[in-house]
Amino acid sequence: MTRGKSLRWIAALAGATLIATVAYAALRFGGANIGRVADTEGRGPGVHFDFQAPPGQEETLAAKAEIAEDTPEGQLVLAARNGEVERVSELLATGLPPDAEESKNGHRALHQAAGAGEPAVVDLLLDAGADAGERDGSGYTALMRAAEAADLEAGRRLLDAGAEVNDRNERGETALVGVVAGVFARHIDGAVGAAAEKEIEFARMLFDEGADPNLHPDKDGSPLKALAITQRTDLLTLFIEHGARTDGDAQLAVLAMMPGPVGEALRSARSAASGSPTADEPR
Repeated sequence: MTRGKSLRWIAALAGATLIATVAYAALRFGGANIGRVADTEGRGPGVHFDFQAPPGQEETLAAKAEIAEDTPEGQLVLAARNGEVERVSELLATGLPPDAEESKNGHRALHQAAGAGEPAVVDLLLDAGADAGERDGSGYTALMRAAEAADLEAGRRLLDAGAEVNDRNERGETALVGVVAGVFARHIDGAVGAAAEKEIEFARMLFDEGADPNLHPDKDGSPLKALAITQRTDLLTLFIEHGARTDGDAQLAVLAMMPGPVGEALRSARSAASGSPTADEPR
Protein backbone atom coordinates (compact mmCIF):
# COMPACT_ATOMS: atom_id res chain seq x y z
CA MET A 1 0.00 0.00 0.00
CA THR A 2 1.40 3.42 -0.91
CA ARG A 3 1.89 6.12 1.68
CA GLY A 4 -0.94 8.11 0.10
CA LYS A 5 -3.32 5.20 0.40
CA SER A 6 -2.28 4.59 4.00
CA LEU A 7 -2.93 8.18 4.94
CA ARG A 8 -6.30 8.09 3.21
CA TRP A 9 -7.36 4.96 5.09
CA ILE A 10 -6.16 6.41 8.39
CA ALA A 11 -8.13 9.59 7.76
CA ALA A 12 -11.24 7.65 6.76
CA LEU A 13 -11.10 5.34 9.76
CA ALA A 14 -10.39 8.12 12.25
CA GLY A 15 -13.11 10.35 10.85
CA ALA A 16 -15.68 7.59 10.64
CA THR A 17 -14.91 6.44 14.19
CA LEU A 18 -15.46 9.98 15.42
CA ILE A 19 -18.78 10.11 13.59
CA ALA A 20 -19.79 6.80 15.14
CA THR A 21 -19.42 8.23 18.63
CA VAL A 22 -21.21 11.46 17.81
CA ALA A 23 -24.00 10.56 15.38
CA TYR A 24 -25.89 8.24 17.65
CA ALA A 25 -26.00 10.78 20.47
CA ALA A 26 -27.17 13.42 18.01
CA LEU A 27 -29.86 11.19 16.53
CA ARG A 28 -31.09 9.55 19.73
CA PHE A 29 -30.79 12.84 21.63
CA GLY A 30 -29.57 12.36 25.08
CA GLY A 31 -27.29 9.36 24.91
CA ALA A 32 -23.76 8.56 23.90
CA ASN A 33 -22.75 5.56 21.87
CA ILE A 34 -19.59 3.56 21.55
CA GLY A 35 -18.46 2.92 17.98
CA ARG A 36 -15.64 0.66 16.87
CA VAL A 37 -14.24 -0.57 13.60
CA ALA A 38 -15.23 -4.20 13.20
CA ASP A 39 -13.66 -7.08 11.32
CA THR A 40 -14.82 -6.67 7.74
CA GLU A 41 -14.23 -10.30 6.80
CA GLY A 42 -17.32 -11.69 5.12
CA ARG A 43 -19.23 -8.42 5.39
CA GLY A 44 -18.51 -6.90 2.00
CA PRO A 45 -16.40 -3.88 1.07
CA GLY A 46 -16.10 -0.76 3.12
CA VAL A 47 -15.66 0.16 6.76
CA HIS A 48 -18.05 -1.57 9.15
CA PHE A 49 -19.07 -0.70 12.69
CA ASP A 50 -20.55 -2.48 15.64
CA PHE A 51 -22.38 -0.53 18.32
CA GLN A 52 -22.88 -0.91 22.03
CA ALA A 53 -25.32 0.99 24.19
CA PRO A 54 -23.55 3.10 26.83
CA PRO A 55 -23.58 1.98 30.47
CA GLY A 56 -26.89 2.80 32.13
CA GLN A 57 -28.71 3.42 28.86
CA GLU A 58 -31.22 0.63 29.40
CA GLU A 59 -32.04 1.92 32.88
CA THR A 60 -32.44 5.46 31.55
CA LEU A 61 -34.79 4.35 28.80
CA ALA A 62 -36.78 2.24 31.25
CA ALA A 63 -37.20 5.22 33.56
CA LYS A 64 -38.39 7.40 30.68
CA ALA A 65 -40.92 4.74 29.71
CA GLU A 66 -42.54 4.65 33.15
CA ILE A 67 -46.20 5.67 33.45
CA ALA A 68 -48.16 6.96 36.44
CA GLU A 69 -50.46 3.93 36.45
CA ASP A 70 -52.33 5.05 39.56
CA THR A 71 -53.99 7.89 37.65
CA PRO A 72 -56.78 7.76 35.04
CA GLU A 73 -54.47 9.45 32.53
CA GLY A 74 -51.77 6.88 33.17
CA GLN A 75 -54.22 4.04 32.74
CA LEU A 76 -55.31 5.44 29.39
CA VAL A 77 -51.71 5.78 28.22
CA LEU A 78 -50.85 2.27 29.37
CA ALA A 79 -53.89 0.74 27.68
CA ALA A 80 -53.00 2.57 24.46
CA ARG A 81 -49.42 1.32 24.61
CA ASN A 82 -50.64 -2.23 25.13
CA GLY A 83 -53.16 -2.08 22.29
CA GLU A 84 -56.14 -2.63 24.59
CA VAL A 85 -58.86 -1.19 22.38
CA GLU A 86 -61.78 -2.03 24.71
CA ARG A 87 -60.02 -0.60 27.75
CA VAL A 88 -59.20 2.61 25.88
CA SER A 89 -62.87 2.87 24.85
CA GLU A 90 -63.99 2.39 28.45
CA LEU A 91 -61.69 5.10 29.75
CA LEU A 92 -62.70 7.55 27.03
CA ALA A 93 -66.37 6.84 27.86
CA THR A 94 -65.75 8.18 31.38
CA GLY A 95 -65.00 11.59 29.86
CA LEU A 96 -61.22 11.30 29.96
CA PRO A 97 -59.76 13.53 27.21
CA PRO A 98 -57.99 11.54 24.45
CA ASP A 99 -55.03 13.94 24.68
CA ALA A 100 -54.65 13.52 28.45
CA GLU A 101 -51.01 13.60 29.59
CA GLU A 102 -49.87 11.31 32.37
CA SER A 103 -47.93 12.95 35.18
CA LYS A 104 -44.68 10.95 35.44
CA ASN A 105 -43.06 11.43 32.02
CA GLY A 106 -45.66 13.35 30.04
CA HIS A 107 -46.70 10.42 27.88
CA ARG A 108 -49.85 10.69 25.77
CA ALA A 109 -52.03 7.84 24.60
CA LEU A 110 -51.84 8.66 20.88
CA HIS A 111 -48.06 8.83 20.92
CA GLN A 112 -47.69 5.57 22.81
CA ALA A 113 -50.08 3.77 20.50
CA ALA A 114 -48.22 5.09 17.46
CA GLY A 115 -44.84 4.09 18.87
CA ALA A 116 -46.06 0.63 19.89
CA GLY A 117 -47.52 -0.20 16.49
CA GLU A 118 -51.18 -0.12 17.50
CA PRO A 119 -53.01 1.50 14.56
CA ALA A 120 -56.44 0.41 15.81
CA VAL A 121 -55.89 2.41 19.00
CA VAL A 122 -54.54 5.32 16.94
CA ASP A 123 -57.80 5.28 14.95
CA LEU A 124 -59.88 5.18 18.10
CA LEU A 125 -58.08 8.10 19.71
CA LEU A 126 -58.19 10.21 16.55
CA ASP A 127 -61.92 9.53 16.20
CA ALA A 128 -62.32 10.65 19.81
CA GLY A 129 -60.69 13.99 18.99
CA ALA A 130 -57.01 13.48 19.74
CA ASP A 131 -54.84 16.12 18.07
CA ALA A 132 -52.48 14.54 15.52
CA GLY A 133 -50.04 17.43 15.99
CA GLU A 134 -49.92 17.44 19.80
CA ARG A 135 -46.55 16.91 21.50
CA ASP A 136 -45.79 14.67 24.43
CA GLY A 137 -43.68 15.54 27.45
CA SER A 138 -40.48 14.89 25.50
CA GLY A 139 -41.51 17.20 22.67
CA TYR A 140 -42.27 14.43 20.19
CA THR A 141 -45.30 14.31 17.93
CA ALA A 142 -47.13 11.04 17.45
CA LEU A 143 -45.78 10.93 13.88
CA MET A 144 -42.23 11.05 15.22
CA ARG A 145 -43.02 8.11 17.50
CA ALA A 146 -44.53 6.15 14.62
CA ALA A 147 -41.48 6.97 12.48
CA GLU A 148 -39.06 5.54 15.02
CA ALA A 149 -41.16 2.38 15.14
CA ALA A 150 -41.46 2.37 11.32
CA ASP A 151 -45.19 1.67 11.73
CA LEU A 152 -46.65 2.44 8.32
CA GLU A 153 -50.31 2.07 9.28
CA ALA A 154 -50.07 4.40 12.25
CA GLY A 155 -48.00 6.90 10.26
CA ARG A 156 -50.51 6.99 7.40
CA ARG A 157 -53.44 7.50 9.77
CA LEU A 158 -51.65 10.39 11.47
CA LEU A 159 -50.74 12.05 8.18
CA ASP A 160 -54.33 11.69 6.97
CA ALA A 161 -55.44 13.30 10.23
CA GLY A 162 -53.29 16.37 9.58
CA ALA A 163 -49.94 15.57 11.20
CA GLU A 164 -47.29 17.96 9.86
CA VAL A 165 -44.50 16.03 8.18
CA ASN A 166 -41.80 18.65 8.86
CA ASP A 167 -42.64 19.46 12.49
CA ARG A 168 -39.48 19.65 14.59
CA ASN A 169 -38.97 19.04 18.28
CA GLU A 170 -36.74 21.14 20.53
CA ARG A 171 -33.64 19.32 19.31
CA GLY A 172 -34.46 19.97 15.68
CA GLU A 173 -35.61 16.44 14.86
CA THR A 174 -38.34 15.64 12.36
CA ALA A 175 -40.21 12.41 11.70
CA LEU A 176 -37.71 11.69 8.92
CA VAL A 177 -34.86 11.86 11.41
CA GLY A 178 -36.96 9.59 13.62
CA VAL A 179 -36.88 6.89 10.94
CA VAL A 180 -33.08 6.95 11.07
CA ALA A 181 -33.05 6.97 14.87
CA GLY A 182 -35.15 3.83 14.74
CA VAL A 183 -32.65 2.24 12.37
CA PHE A 184 -29.91 2.90 14.92
CA ALA A 185 -31.93 1.58 17.83
CA ARG A 186 -32.72 -1.67 16.06
CA HIS A 187 -29.10 -2.00 14.99
CA ILE A 188 -28.00 -1.83 18.62
CA ASP A 189 -30.68 -4.31 19.62
CA GLY A 190 -29.36 -6.76 17.06
CA ALA A 191 -32.42 -6.46 14.85
CA VAL A 192 -30.46 -5.35 11.78
CA GLY A 193 -32.58 -5.76 8.69
CA ALA A 194 -35.63 -7.01 10.53
CA ALA A 195 -37.61 -3.85 9.74
CA ALA A 196 -35.61 -2.68 6.70
CA GLU A 197 -38.51 -2.77 4.26
CA LYS A 198 -40.82 -0.88 6.63
CA GLU A 199 -38.11 1.70 7.35
CA ILE A 200 -37.59 2.56 3.70
CA GLU A 201 -41.34 2.54 2.98
CA PHE A 202 -41.97 4.88 5.90
CA ALA A 203 -39.28 7.24 4.60
CA ARG A 204 -40.81 7.12 1.11
CA MET A 205 -44.22 7.95 2.59
CA LEU A 206 -42.76 10.98 4.35
CA PHE A 207 -40.98 12.15 1.21
CA ASP A 208 -44.23 11.80 -0.73
CA GLU A 209 -45.78 14.17 1.82
CA GLY A 210 -43.00 16.73 1.36
CA ALA A 211 -40.50 15.77 4.05
CA ASP A 212 -37.31 17.85 3.92
CA PRO A 213 -34.16 15.70 4.36
CA ASN A 214 -32.11 18.76 5.29
CA LEU A 215 -34.06 19.49 8.47
CA HIS A 216 -32.14 17.92 11.32
CA PRO A 217 -30.17 18.89 14.45
CA ASP A 218 -27.64 21.54 13.53
CA LYS A 219 -24.61 19.92 15.20
CA ASP A 220 -23.40 16.58 13.82
CA GLY A 221 -26.97 15.55 13.18
CA SER A 222 -27.12 14.72 9.49
CA PRO A 223 -29.03 11.45 9.04
CA LEU A 224 -26.67 10.66 6.16
CA LYS A 225 -23.87 10.01 8.65
CA ALA A 226 -25.92 7.51 10.58
CA LEU A 227 -27.04 5.79 7.39
CA ALA A 228 -23.46 5.60 6.15
CA ILE A 229 -22.24 4.10 9.41
CA THR A 230 -24.97 1.46 9.45
CA GLN A 231 -24.31 0.69 5.76
CA ARG A 232 -27.93 1.45 4.81
CA THR A 233 -27.23 2.37 1.22
CA ASP A 234 -30.91 1.95 0.29
CA LEU A 235 -32.01 4.70 2.66
CA LEU A 236 -28.87 6.75 2.00
CA THR A 237 -29.60 6.75 -1.73
CA LEU A 238 -33.27 7.57 -1.11
CA PHE A 239 -32.34 10.61 1.00
CA ILE A 240 -29.87 11.80 -1.63
CA GLU A 241 -32.43 11.33 -4.42
CA HIS A 242 -34.78 13.60 -2.48
CA GLY A 243 -32.25 16.39 -2.10
CA ALA A 244 -30.23 15.60 1.02
CA ARG A 245 -27.14 17.83 0.89
CA THR A 246 -23.65 16.44 1.35
CA ASP A 247 -21.66 19.53 0.43
CA GLY A 248 -19.92 21.59 3.08
CA ASP A 249 -19.68 18.73 5.60
CA ALA A 250 -16.13 17.61 6.36
CA GLN A 251 -17.23 14.37 8.03
CA LEU A 252 -19.31 13.33 5.04
CA ALA A 253 -16.30 14.14 2.86
CA VAL A 254 -14.27 11.66 4.92
CA LEU A 255 -16.98 9.01 4.59
CA ALA A 256 -17.04 9.61 0.83
CA MET A 257 -13.47 8.31 0.72
CA MET A 258 -14.55 4.85 1.88
CA PRO A 259 -14.54 2.08 -0.69
CA GLY A 260 -17.77 0.22 -1.25
CA PRO A 261 -21.37 1.23 -1.95
CA VAL A 262 -21.65 3.83 0.84
CA GLY A 263 -18.63 5.75 -0.38
CA GLU A 264 -19.84 5.44 -3.96
CA ALA A 265 -23.26 6.88 -3.08
CA LEU A 266 -21.71 9.83 -1.25
CA ARG A 267 -19.18 10.47 -3.98
CA SER A 268 -21.93 10.47 -6.57
CA ALA A 269 -23.97 12.95 -4.52
CA ARG A 270 -20.98 15.25 -3.99
CA SER A 271 -20.13 15.08 -7.67
CA ALA A 272 -23.70 15.96 -8.65
CA ALA A 273 -23.74 18.88 -6.19
CA SER A 274 -20.49 20.31 -7.54
CA GLY A 275 -21.33 19.63 -11.18
CA SER A 276 -17.97 17.95 -11.76
CA PRO A 277 -16.25 14.64 -10.96
CA THR A 278 -15.29 14.42 -7.29
CA ALA A 279 -11.76 14.08 -6.06
CA ASP A 280 -12.82 11.79 -3.23
CA GLU A 281 -12.57 8.58 -5.32
CA PRO A 282 -10.12 6.18 -3.60
CA ARG A 283 -7.01 5.50 -5.61
